[in-house]
This record gives sequence, C-alpha cells and structure tokens, in this order.
Amino acid sequence: MANKLCIVFPGRRYSADRSLLYFPSRMMENRGFEVIDLHYDIPREVAETEPLEKNIRDAASYAVNHTDDVDWKKYDQIVFISKSIGTVVSGNIKKFIGEYGEKVHQILLTPLEETLPFIDKKDLVIVGDHDRFFTEPKKKLAQFPNAYIFPAFTHSLESKDNYRLSLKTLNDICGIIDSYLDSIGA
Repeated sequence: MANKLCIVFPGRRYSADRSLLYFPSRMMENRGFEVIDLHYDIPREVAETEPLEKNIRDAASYAVNHTDDVDWKKYDQIVFISKSIGTVVSGNIKKFIGEYGEKVHQILLTPLEETLPFIDKKDLVIVGDHDRFFTEPKKKLAQFPNAYIFPAFTHSLESKDNYRLSLKTLNDICGIIDSYLDSIGA
C-alpha cells in the first residue's frame, strides 16, 4: 500500500474543523491518507485586529514548525488542502520542501491574490466570483484547467441568507474534490 499524506492548512478564523476543510479531510482519510490538521487559526469568535500579512507570517511560522519533522521522501502521494491564508502558507511549504514539492497536489479553497505564484496547472482551485481577496478570478485563473468559480459567492463560499444553498454548494464542492482526487489517482 502506498504511503499517502494530506496536510490541512486552515484560514484565518476558519479552522480545520469547519465544513470546507472537515469533509475533504475525511475524504482523504477514507482514501487511506494520513491527515495532519494544522491549528494556527484564530477562533471565529475573536475579533481580528492583526493585519492579514501578519496572520500569514504567523501561520507560515507555525506550519514550518509543525511540518519540520515530516519525512517527505517516505510518501508516494502528498495532498495539501488549504483555505484562504492557508493557500499562501501551503504554497510556501510546497516550495520550501524542494524536490518533494513536485509530489504535492494542492486543493486551494478561496485562495488569496498572493497565492497565484504558487498555483500549478495540476492544482485544484475553488473560488467565488465575488471574493474580495481574489478579484477577477475568471481572468486570473483562465490558464488553470482545474479552476472552479462559483458565481455570486464571496470568500466564505456560503450564503448568509440561504442555508440550503450553502449546503448544496458544500456538496458540489465535495463532489468536485472527489472527482479531482479520482483524476490524480489519490
């Protein structure tokens, strides 16, 4: 059996226990992946006072410290699932691990503009077309074959007024991720 690793990089105020990260990470477990959930996020209930750039730096420092002992060479498959600031952090970790980064497939949920240099054509990208942290997604993601843009959705990929639409969208996103994992043989 192949050695498979999945690392979950949460967003700012969006923990690995929230739906867009929780259900995909359970998919990974069902596919035989060892899953590592990082927990650098700021609780949702806490008012955010730090600038986004500081949150990214702090999250990156946490991620480096908590992945430092990963034996990257022992894994045949590596998948990073990330949300928001986690997409910048996962991109940096992928770059940081050098040759082993070539094995990494990324699932990038609501990436930030700063994530663009880290996106490969093989990666999966899911974003809303009204995301204030990633404007003009159709234009910026045109070259990426695994990019999915949800119309009329913001950075949360949730509808504040329609929980049924939020659940349908979550189901659609999980279906996209499941198909993507099939396509990469995960």
